[in-house]
Amino acid sequence: MCEKYNYQTPVFLTFNQARNEGINVLKGAVAFPVYYTLFCAYHRQTNEKISYDEYNKLSEEEQKEYRLAAYTKYFQVFNLDQTNFAEKYPNRWDILKAKFSGEEQPQEEKEMYVNPILDEMNKNQNWVCPIQTVSSDSAFYSISNDSITLPLKSQFKDGESFYGTELHEMGHSTGVKNRLNRKGFYENDKFNYGREELVAELISALSGVYLGISVTVREENAAYLKSWCKAIKEEPKFLFTVLADAIKGSKFIAQHLNIRLDVEEVEEEKNTKVA
Repeated sequence: MCEKYNYQTPVFLTFNQARNEGINVLKGAVAFPVYYTLFCAYHRQTNEKISYDEYNKLSEEEQKEYRLAAYTKYFQVFNLDQTNFAEKYPNRWDILKAKFSGEEQPQEEKEMYVNPILDEMNKNQNWVCPIQTVSSDSAFYSISNDSITLPLKSQFKDGESFYGTELHEMGHSTGVKNRLNRKGFYENDKFNYGREELVAELISALSGVYLGISVTVREENAAYLKSWCKAIKEEPKFLFTVLADAIKGSKFIAQHLNIRLDVEEVEEEKNTKVA
């Protein structure tokens, strides 16, 4: 979004937040939805709901009595560039621009983003097939072993990249015959392999939305972009079939991880365009 509209910082706020800061949203500015994911826990027997903070305060034995779940809400927000923030607070604006102008550096694992739903799944090996992390330079799903292998989290530049890769490989694992039996999954030709990579990328992206993870296209799949575009141009239905498979795959993951797929709008904001 920031790259598309050339926003200078990835800082967003609601109409009410802007008003509380004493700044104005510029005339003609249009808001757009930003989704965020909340985590909670349900008692396995009584189905009593508690917050994620309350869950974290429980002992390890007590936590075993609960299952983690996730649900999504969204706000209508504006970027700081759509306000008079820079004009009203020039010093704070310069600090923000400087903060986001530097190159990203690899993070220490303890500083990386964590996702409680996927971490619990990994810890308890609750996915439909085994997932192992090893010191490696590649991630893959093995059809013959029905297992996923990932590099160590510390080998990724950030936590989001680790989870995005994991969701990609989980996406592949949904395609086997005893699960979704995806079209072309067992074909070894270049076209069907590329198609399956696109499906897995979209499954990762859609599942990332449900889980509150920002997922981007993996570098190794950039080589497929040309063939994907060609396939879409020659056969428009190609994209629809790919999307249908991706939606099925992401729903499979969501259902297995107890993720609510309905999205709640936060009632605070009704101002989506400033006249």
